[in-house]
This record gives sequence, C-alpha cells and structure tokens, in this order.
Amino acid sequence: MKKSNNYSKFVATAATATLVATAVIPAASAKEMKFSDVSDRYSEAVNYLVDNNITQGLSATKFGTTSNIKRVDVAVLIAKATLTDDEIKNAPASTFKDVPARATKYVSALKAKGIINGKTATSFGSDLSITRGEAAIMLSKAYEIEGDTANVKFGDVGSRYKEAVAALVDNKITTGKEDGSFGTDLSITRGELAIFLHRLETLDATQAPEYKIESVEGINGTQLEVKFTDAVDAVSLFKDGKMGEFKEGVFTMSQVGKAPLAGKVSGMLSKDGKTLTITTENVVKGDYTVVIDQLKAKDGKAIEKFSKVVTVAADKTAPKVLTTEKVNSSQYVVKFSEPMQTLGTITYKDEDGKTIADLKPEFKKGDTEVLFTLPADLKAGKAISAQMVAAKDMTGNLISPNPTDVTFTKGQPDGVAPTVKSVEQLDANKFYVTFSEELVGNPTVTVGGAATTVEKDAENPLKYIVTASSNLTTAQTVIVKDFADLSGEQGTEYSKVITFTEDLEAPVVTAANIVADSENLQQYAEFTFNKDVNLTSAKVSATGKHVKNYITTSGLTFAATAIEYKEAGNKKVVRVALKDLLKGKDVVDAAYELNYTLSGVKSLSNVELKEKTGQMKFTRVADGTKENTNIVAVKAAEKDADDNNKVIVTFDQEVEGSTATNKANYKIDGAVIEDVTLLPVANDKTQQAVLKLTPGSSTFNGERAMTISNIKALGSTKTMESWVSTITLNENVAPTVGKADLTDTKQITLTLSEVVTGGDALDFEVLVDGKSMATALKVNAAVNADTNKAVITLTDALTTEQINKGITLKPVDTMDIKDVNGNLLSVPTNITVTN
Repeated sequence: MKKSNNYSKFVATAATATLVATAVIPAASAKEMKFSDVSDRYSEAVNYLVDNNITQGLSATKFGTTSNIKRVDVAVLIAKATLTDDEIKNAPASTFKDVPARATKYVSALKAKGIINGKTATSFGSDLSITRGEAAIMLSKAYEIEGDTANVKFGDVGSRYKEAVAALVDNKITTGKEDGSFGTDLSITRGELAIFLHRLETLDATQAPEYKIESVEGINGTQLEVKFTDAVDAVSLFKDGKMGEFKEGVFTMSQVGKAPLAGKVSGMLSKDGKTLTITTENVVKGDYTVVIDQLKAKDGKAIEKFSKVVTVAADKTAPKVLTTEKVNSSQYVVKFSEPMQTLGTITYKDEDGKTIADLKPEFKKGDTEVLFTLPADLKAGKAISAQMVAAKDMTGNLISPNPTDVTFTKGQPDGVAPTVKSVEQLDANKFYVTFSEELVGNPTVTVGGAATTVEKDAENPLKYIVTASSNLTTAQTVIVKDFADLSGEQGTEYSKVITFTEDLEAPVVTAANIVADSENLQQYAEFTFNKDVNLTSAKVSATGKHVKNYITTSGLTFAATAIEYKEAGNKKVVRVALKDLLKGKDVVDAAYELNYTLSGVKSLSNVELKEKTGQMKFTRVADGTKENTNIVAVKAAEKDADDNNKVIVTFDQEVEGSTATNKANYKIDGAVIEDVTLLPVANDKTQQAVLKLTPGSSTFNGERAMTISNIKALGSTKTMESWVSTITLNENVAPTVGKADLTDTKQITLTLSEVVTGGDALDFEVLVDGKSMATALKVNAAVNADTNKAVITLTDALTTEQINKGITLKPVDTMDIKDVNGNLLSVPTNITVTN
C-alpha cells in the first residue's frame, strides 16, 4: 500500500469531513464516549475515529452504527483525507449537476484524480446511499492498495468490483459478509465504513512492502539486465504469460531526444523471477530513457514504476561459448554468452581429421543458442569437432578464443527403429508422411519413381509434408527411405501403393485483409485460401466508394488487376498492391468500402473458386509509411444523458471507421444494439461512437456488463484488447397509448401504458376524417400527476359532423410526454379517438 502523504492533514481537518453532513456534537475522549449502539465489533474503530476528531456520531448517545451513508459524504471524507489543498483547490470542475455547494470542490478533485465516477455524465448520485462495492472502489483507489483477483472467492463480485475487493481482502481490510458474500450491492453502514477507515489508516506499511526495480544496466550491445527486489509474475510482463513479446505499455526504451527504439524487443525472466533479460533487435549504445511499468510481483502486489535515463556503454566484450549440451544421441545445443550476429565460418572434421559435410546448424541472427544435428550415418561413439572462425556478437566483437572449438559425440542408438505410421493425402499434389518418432534430417520420398520435395511440418515434428511434381490422381507407389531417429537408429525402407484421389473440392477464401509489407512499406490487398491455388490467369476487380473529410465519392470501379503469391513456396496466400488495384482513384487517408471479385483463381486440380466475391473496408495509408501500431483505448462508455436509446463510447484517439461502426464489435447484456454511428474527431483528438439501442430491448434500470473489441486506431495494424466493464442504463421501453376516449365534445382522455409526465409543449394535432382542419388544431395533453391519464381540452367543441367523420390524433415534433425514465411516448400511427 502507498500511504497518503497527507495523513497529518487528514487528522487535523477531518472534523469537518464527518461521516454524515448533520450537526456535529462537541468532541470528547474515547473513554467518555458512551454510544449505546456501538458493540464490541465496532468499538475500536469508532474510538479511533472519535479520538482523532474524524466524527462524533449522530448524537451524544448514538453513533448510527447501522445507518447508511451518502455517496457525497464519503467523497468529502476521502478527498480531505488523501488529497492536498492544491489538488482540491485547483481541480477542474466536474460535470455533475447534483453535488451540493459544500462538496463541489472535493467531488471535482476526486473525479480529476480518477478516484470516483458518476452515475451518469451529469449526475454523481450525491444523495444516494453508497454500496459496499462502490465504497471498495473509492477506498482502494484513494489509498492506492492492490490485490490479487484470484483471491476473491465471493460469488457476488462482478468484474467491475473485483480488483477493488481484492485490494481490501489482501490488505486485510475486510473478509466479507457472514453469509460468504461480499455484499457488493448492499448499502454500507456507518459502522462498516468506520472499520474500513480505521484499518486503512492504521495499516502498517510493512504489511504491503513497496516492490521495485533495483537496477537496469546494459550487459552487451543488445541486452539489458533488470534486477527486481522480489519475484515478478511473468503474466504481468509477457503477452503469452511466459516469455518473449512484452504486453503493451510494459517496456519502452527511447534514446534521449530521439524516437523510441526501432526493431523487436523481447524478454526472458529468470527461474527465481528476480532477473529480467531484455533483448533488442538492434544494437543500443548511449543514453536511453527506460520505462518499465504495470508489473506485479508473484503475490499480486504492484511493482513501482521505473522511469530513468540509463547509460548503455559501448559493448567491447568478446562473446564466448558457455556450454555444449547434449539434447539426444544426435543433437547438441551450443549456448553463447550473448546474442550472435554470425557464426562465421565453421569447419567440421571427424576423428581422423577428415573434413565432412556441413552439419547445417539451426541458427538465425540474434540467437544465443544453436542446435547442431549430427549426420545420420555417423556411428555411435564417434565424434565430430566443429571449429568456428570469426563468429561475432551483435556489435561485431569477435568470439574469444578465435577460433573456438566444440566437440560432439554420437550417442548409442536406442534400440527402437523409426517406422512410417501413415501416408495421408493433404492436397492436390501434397501428402503427409507420419513417423513413429522424430527423425534426424528429412527422409527421401518418391512417388511413382519421381522425386519429391520434403519438409518437416512446423506444428508436428512427427509429420513431413511431401510435395509431388504433379497432381496426385491415381494409385501410385510411395517409397520412403534414408531416415533415422534422433539416436541414429536407421529405419527400414517403406514401400506401399497409395490410392490418391483427384481433389475436386473448390478452394475457399478464408480471409481478405489489407496489410502493410514490412519490407517495402506498401499496402496490399491480401487473400488467404484454404488450399493451394493456381494463379495462371488470376485477377481481382472491385467496385465501391470512399469517404474523405466527410465527402463520399460513390460509383467507383477498379479494373481487373493481376494478383501474385505473397511469397515463394506458399500458394495459399496471394496479394495485389493497392497502388495497382486503385490506380487512378488512389486517395490517401480515404476510407474505402469495396466489393471485390476474384477471377481465374483455381485449385491445383483446376477447380474454380467457390465464392468469388466479398467485401473489404480499409483506410488508405500512403505507401512508404512505417507501420502504424497504435492501439486504441476506451476512455468512457456511458448512457446518453437525454436519450435512453443511445450509448456514447469515447475512444482516446481517432479510430478506423469500418471497425468502430461495426455493431458486432459491441455487446451490452440486456440490450440490443441496432446500429453505430461515428462522430467527428474532437478538439482533444478523442472520437466518439454513438450506439443506437433497439427501442424496447433494454427492459430494466441498472448496471449491466459491456464488451468492446476488435476496434483499431486509424491506420493502425493493431487491434485493441477487449474492453470489459459495466454500464448503467435505464430501460428504454417507451410508453404507448392504450386508448383515446372522447369524454366530452371539448375533451379527449388518453389512457397510457404506464405513468407519464408532460410539459406545456404541444403534443398532437387533431385531425378530422384523417385531414388537418382549415386552421390546424394543435393541442397539449395535460398529464394527471402520477397517473397514466392525459387530458386534451379543446377551445371549441367538436361538431356532430366532425365526430361522425372520425377524430384522430397525430403526434407533433414538440411532443413531451415521457415516462419516469425519460422515454418519449411512442405513437407509430395516428391515434383513433373513440366516441
């Protein structure tokens, strides 16, 4: 816990921030206080509050232990307890309109600090009793305590309250209600709040140690070492919760006065969780601002944010081989002291000094570990020496010693030879060969006597993908030979007639995206298929529109343009450069909506594409522009102050329209989203999406879960993480007219579906025979208070002729008849008045 540095101010001034805004009785010592309603459970907490002049109770004999407390009074108490005078005095005014003058500056200060939120954009709910869940949120934020949500076992704590309740539980502020619940939605009593405050104010700092980063220093040209005081939870560090890529906002590194560090950055946490090794793709040297944030220790406590300038000295240390470890009888891993740029020139010799074929180590630039696989024909017990000359680390330092020698010895076979388990057709010209165990190297495979290409499956090391030189359509002999397991045990040649069938299934588009090529920085329309395709005469054309600066250009057509494979060896992914497809109508920053048509795309068996058309939505980014990886965040999601059918979502930056207006990307429990519109970007660079709810779909007042996902920042290639929170909505079931009776020649009485309110504005036009009178007769319906009745009084009596022709009521634009939740009267058709 981070204790408020304003504690002395709290004790000195808390007398005015009493637990209720009623009369304060004279102060007295704890021993002299004789509250008749304070039991042993509350006595210590109450005595503490009284002794420190925080509250004096409701009267000389009553503390009000079981009484509820208003939200505004708790806000005043917390503000005076935890904020400085300047923070209170200089806080911008909140938008809440229901806060009494005595509390305005305190509520505004808490809102500015992010400690409180209102019931709506304009209502704080000042006079409402505060619930235990709401109190938990306020207290945990104000006193800056945290906890592990995994420790929250209460069944009545939703996602909105979970972190706050965890903070109170882990810091031993509360253990919940006696029935095993937390009582989230119950009003907190003065006695309960007294206990919470007493425990928070007397919480020993040693119970919640401040975890921090002890040091950050460069250990070589591409690595930093971070030391922590306590073990770090890897889940708070990495996207996969284990190692590699950091979570968004966890680590940033920028050379002083320059842009953030380019290239990939990854991390590895030590087994004890106290040392983090950060590896950069590019060499670092000089002064860098390093920020490490959002980390948690293994016990769930927050680790203090690190933000300092770190000087990384030029790396002049030579790399070296640390260990040579045997993986199995045929494979060794060589570990280096730091990431390597190159292994230099490697020469391999057997025990007789004879140079042998390259062992083809599995290495890529930046690796610290390299896997060497010994030849399958090398006999057990025989050794091979490898000599590395001019191997270099990422900054170009030569290995020491140079050259460096390592030796690999072939182990004994395991006594079990590998076998072919199955042969399974995969595509028109491909099939799988599955083995009983992993192999050292690829096997040799022929089909009908013809050679093939063999590759190990990336996901299953027991499988090999075999590509024939022509389509597989008949029964052919498959021969598999020259294979051995990792121990060197040779397998027996496999020969079998396999019946292949012609692939007559049409290919299908599984994805159509706009992507930026990381090499040439051009945008492409990219199509992915479920199988290999032939592009001999393949093209793509399109029609559609684009929008820029709120101006829509429709009726666009784009001529058929040739498409090509994205990369050699992968016939499932094809693409076309947008500069070619949009030629002549290529507008940077315009938002496109296109209907595309693919032609000439066929499977390797010459079967045409099943579905040739589809849609693409994207914003055109200038070619040559570096990839935009901005991630949008939700700043707020709240009900429109005047319309129960609208929810306003505020994003922290301009968003990609096609994603932000897709109603499938929003979900509100207990309501149906009809459509989404996007508002112009505001002066503060935020942008709002207006969610229109289907009228009548929200049937109750109160809080419900809300999820927002798949939204992108404008021009970004990154999708936001799902935002999951709660939102308070009113029901949006509009009142309706049950009947309209002509109760007098000058009076029409409406019976409505529920109690309504109304003003002085005109509500209806009276029609005769469905037509307006010579002088349009517009009237107000006077609503009887707290009833479902409304009466229209006419200045002139209706004639018998008019009544016989039929009287109807037509709603006008100024109608102001609403139910208690503000839903406007629904009048889909003119109302017939009965005699």
